Amino acid sequence: MPQRRDSDPQRAVLALTELQNATGAAIPVASKRSVPVGTVAFVTALYAVLYLVWEQSHWGSPTTRALIGNLAFMPLNLGVMTLFALASRQEILDPAVRRALSLLALGGAMVFTGNAISAGYVMTLHDSPPVSWADPFYLSDSLLTLTALLSFPLARRTRMERRKFLLDAAMVLVGGAVAIWYFSVRPTAASQQSSLVVTLLAFAYPLASMLVLLGVTTVLLRRPIDGNRWAFGLMVTGVSVGVVADLTFNLVQLEVGSRSASWADAVFLVCYVMLIGSGELYWRRPVARREASAVPFTRFKAISPLPYLAVGTTYVLLLVVALRPWSDPISGLAVGALLVTGLVVLRQLLTVRENVRLLAEHAARQNEARFRSLVQHSSDVIVVTRADGTVRFVSPSATRVFGYDPAAMLRKTVLELLHPDDRERAATFFRHAAQAPGVSGPVEWRFRQADGSWLHAEILATNLLNDTTVKGVVLNTRDVSERRRLEEQLTHQAFHDPLTGLANRALFRDRVSHALALAQRRGSPVTVLFLDLDDFKTVNDSLGHAEGDRLLMAAAERFLACARSADTVARLGGDEFAILIEGADGREGLSDRLAAAMSHPFSLSGNQVRVTASIGVASASADDRADDLLRNADMAMYAAKRRGKGRAETYESRMYADIRERLDLEAALRTAIEGHELTLFYQPIVNLKSGGIHGVEALLRWEHPQFGRLLPQHFIPLAEETGLIVQLGAWVLGEACRQLQVWRAAHPQLSLAVSVNISGRQLQGAGLADALRQTLTSSGVEASSVVLEITESVLMQQTDAVLERLQQLKGLGVRLAIDDFGTGYSSLSYLQRFPIDILKIAKPFVEEVGQGADRSALARAIIGLGDTLKLQTIAEGIERAEQRAALIELGCTLGQGHHFWPALSAAAIDELLSADRFPRLRLVEGSA
Repeated sequence: MPQRRDSDPQRAVLALTELQNATGAAIPVASKRSVPVGTVAFVTALYAVLYLVWEQSHWGSPTTRALIGNLAFMPLNLGVMTLFALASRQEILDPAVRRALSLLALGGAMVFTGNAISAGYVMTLHDSPPVSWADPFYLSDSLLTLTALLSFPLARRTRMERRKFLLDAAMVLVGGAVAIWYFSVRPTAASQQSSLVVTLLAFAYPLASMLVLLGVTTVLLRRPIDGNRWAFGLMVTGVSVGVVADLTFNLVQLEVGSRSASWADAVFLVCYVMLIGSGELYWRRPVARREASAVPFTRFKAISPLPYLAVGTTYVLLLVVALRPWSDPISGLAVGALLVTGLVVLRQLLTVRENVRLLAEHAARQNEARFRSLVQHSSDVIVVTRADGTVRFVSPSATRVFGYDPAAMLRKTVLELLHPDDRERAATFFRHAAQAPGVSGPVEWRFRQADGSWLHAEILATNLLNDTTVKGVVLNTRDVSERRRLEEQLTHQAFHDPLTGLANRALFRDRVSHALALAQRRGSPVTVLFLDLDDFKTVNDSLGHAEGDRLLMAAAERFLACARSADTVARLGGDEFAILIEGADGREGLSDRLAAAMSHPFSLSGNQVRVTASIGVASASADDRADDLLRNADMAMYAAKRRGKGRAETYESRMYADIRERLDLEAALRTAIEGHELTLFYQPIVNLKSGGIHGVEALLRWEHPQFGRLLPQHFIPLAEETGLIVQLGAWVLGEACRQLQVWRAAHPQLSLAVSVNISGRQLQGAGLADALRQTLTSSGVEASSVVLEITESVLMQQTDAVLERLQQLKGLGVRLAIDDFGTGYSSLSYLQRFPIDILKIAKPFVEEVGQGADRSALARAIIGLGDTLKLQTIAEGIERAEQRAALIELGCTLGQGHHFWPALSAAAIDELLSADRFPRLRLVEGSA
């Protein structure tokens, strides 16, 4: 920071009011938002011009001129201090910059304090002593300025660059020191005849200027990185001008013996205008700090002129001293040495420039070799073409990717290598890429390979037609055939069933939507067939999932064979399939062809298995959507299942009402089970000879609030389908065992047993045995008094799981019975394999008994089979006395039916067991 130090003893005191009137001491700092940037600097420059005009006019008395000369620079000190202090509070600036600005503001405060002390000496003592308390403040300003300059963020240097910097800085400092010594220190030391302190101060001020010069040299040689370039440049220039002003002031003092209104004041004023302009820019237009680049700066720097300027300055001084006066031969040698040194420096400059050029060329060759290696070994093919697509360059990787010799591809057009369907798009792409600079694409084309196959390639074009080193369109070509195949595979998997290869639900629904949209325009019919394999779960559970998958694939092949090529056959999931038919001719006879195809058995695990399909047919109406059509076909398919399976049903509007009724029934059944609204009735099983009650069969009844009493056939199939049968069956088993224990406790003389029907769904579950064990424990019923009745269809699954479940049940001590024996696929093999105890003769065979020997043959065979296998037989559905007599004659001992009693409530059974009006009860002990 420049210091203005006055030492004229002739100055007198002038009133401060006179100073304010003459100069307007306060610097007008306008609003930061309303006044343009640079206003403060402009006012400062105007103030400096007015001061110089006043000083050259010699206006006023000597006393007034002396006081104004002392105090005129103090407002400028305040301006520097204030602006740099305000700028240091800008958070957007780099922290190092803010710290440097704070130091500059403190330096301004030091100069202001020093000038105030000097003015105080003049005003009070009418003298300016050579040594005063102002000197420490002036010297501290130089140290603060040096610290501030070194605090600014500067570019990082390598170790070699740091060594060069030290040499350059040493050259500049030596050159500057020589000039300062010659022009300031030497004359000052020669002129001072006073005390040691005065002599030291004579050396201290030039030394302070040297230190400031060191800071300036450092920031200029080390390339500052602060983004506030104009503000930083004004600050450094102002500090440099301040050093010159201080030295100039000392020279003037030495020459005239006192302060003179020379051009030294003008240099000081220029310094302050620059510093105030810098502070204003930092304050009102700060630039955010920049992040340091992670990439090293490799551009070749220009040669710094400062060291050579220092050398030149030293030699000029030497020449001046040698030539004034001429001293032979020293002066001649000095001139010769100066000329030789100048030529050596000039040659060094030329050598340095040549080295810079060679280094640049070497780096360019290295970059070229590196990029050539990258291009030659790149997996992508680099093709350079003219604007019309003519090939000018092809990288060697074209041999591996396309199978062509790169030389054979030159002077051909890219369009010649493309698939005919892609050429028009490629021509349009080239036109746009040639017109628009920069990168275009990516696009995908098919290239013909040398063997005639087609390769999918992704192309990215870069327009370098205006680049003198390329002059073409660069095509980065990458083989994406594998990616394209993977995309096609993923697309196929997303819309096709992986097992059968048929369309999946998403694709089928999309095609139905398109067919409906097309039908609305053309008026052509659209039909959907919904197919479900009957009893597929039985096959899956008995033969395994692998054979189930084989069945699905075989069924899919039959469906495809029955449909037309224009039809869409889909697997919607599980064992559900669908066929989309567009047009009226495709529907005729398709259901019959499908039924005929499914009539042939499937060969699975060496077995001939017959599987039918239930088919729902729905035709689209005017307002139907895809979901509506699929729903209608689904409802028709379920109607086909309810009506016997293995058949086709066409959707009718009433089916929707049936579905709603079924859903309502399901909800009501669920509520009835959870609310214990179901009731068990019991039909007695009697000894045919004595009429005594041997046991009871538990039969379920539902007292529906709307439909009245419902029999099992009305709701048990629904419970089977929905899975409610498991919860319902557990309740039936527990309630029957509880009621049996009540009767046995009330009638201990009777050996009653209870029969409970078990569904296949219950038997397939793993928790039936545990539930039965818990029921027997909680009810206290003997296991031998419980008979579990199972239908033949369940046993026909012949799975290891079913056998394991039956053995677990048998291990608990209960007895097992086959219900409605003879109506299913009766087989001696499962009678031997499964632990069966009882055969219940189905009602159709009992109805034939008593009408002749021929018509009783089946009943006789079942009873004989039971005797042979030591199985107990029970006849069901005995309605007449002659049927009872015939069964007794055939050897059947137990039976049930309306000839004896219908299903009765628990209270009625209790009354029946307790009544004396039934003489048959007294025969139980003797006949049982």
